[in-house]
Amino acid sequence: MKMIEKELKQYNYENIFIGVLIIIMGIIMILFPKNILNIISYFIGGFLILNGVLKIYYYIKFDGKYNIFNYDLSYGILNIIMGLLCLFFKNEFQSIIRIIIGLIAIYEGIKNLSLVSKLLFVSKKLGIISLLLSILMMLLGVIIILTKGILVATVGYMLTGFAIIDIVEAIIFNRNIRKIEKYFENRK
Repeated sequence: MKMIEKELKQYNYENIFIGVLIIIMGIIMILFPKNILNIISYFIGGFLILNGVLKIYYYIKFDGKYNIFNYDLSYGILNIIMGLLCLFFKNEFQSIIRIIIGLIAIYEGIKNLSLVSKLLFVSKKLGIISLLLSILMMLLGVIIILTKGILVATVGYMLTGFAIIDIVEAIIFNRNIRKIEKYFENRK
């Protein structure tokens, strides 16, 4: 079970790290809405490259090569390629930035739903809170995608809110990892 706890904590630390980066991006969008699209292109490109390097590192460090269900190496390479594309084709990237940001928010909300299902076994109250936060995150993503004339600063506010939601969910889950482990150990 220690391996599962280590992987869950790694996942949550990644969520917190990603959340902090998204908060920074949201604040930049709020403060500098005019030149923000260039900044976002560099930020997302750099973020994807950094995340790709981290995924490859975790694959090597945590014996991902021995786990048949670990795709960190593939995700890492894909993130690095996408990051480089964002940097080298920033004009094309900027035309679809709103859709990408919205899809990221929806993806994070859906990804957190799998954690919510595990948290519901341990604490109904915390599970419901996390469920509502995941749904809110997905709704923010849909709003970003569907609102064509949305102002850059508004997207910044929404991204900051989305990241705060993600961090809160990661902290809630991190504090309950042991309870979740005990629940599944008792089920055997």
